[in-house]
Amino acid sequence: MKNGLFILLLAVSFVACKSDKKNDNIQTENIDSETADETENFENSLLDYRDINERFLDDYKVQKFGIQKTNDSLIGFVFKLNDSTSSATVEAYSLGIRVFDRTLAEPLSMSFHPILKEIEGDKYIIVSRVITETKYVDSISAYIYKRKDWKSSGRLGGFKISDILFDDKNNK
Repeated sequence: MKNGLFILLLAVSFVACKSDKKNDNIQTENIDSETADETENFENSLLDYRDINERFLDDYKVQKFGIQKTNDSLIGFVFKLNDSTSSATVEAYSLGIRVFDRTLAEPLSMSFHPILKEIEGDKYIIVSRVITETKYVDSISAYIYKRKDWKSSGRLGGFKISDILFDDKNNK
């Protein structure tokens, strides 16, 4: 009788330990899917997010572009970079952006010292500026120049992006 009771307790302990291992695996899978969702949530939160496949230089390529709207007037220009772009490359150059719109008397010029940001394994440059009462612009011109010697470098590389929506498509 004692041996039977001992074997029963041993079997119950074995089954309980085995079911805990299954729960651990399920928890890990949930964490991995949450991480993937965070990247998708970031990209889905961007307005007018699109493929552009442009480059500033051979080792400084931009795959996608989007607009990040923090509040009514703070607009972030988001550039998703290719995986081979290094932080040293990004920090060696300044980023200039010119906004063209028929409602502006003259183009809006901005200059930034971008920093490479990694969000869930993807590389981004996000630069923000206050822009009021704008929901759409005709185009922006993005270009780079040497950060420490901008007078002699001039514009080194750039591209133009047309028809940019600063407002949620569902909120027209």
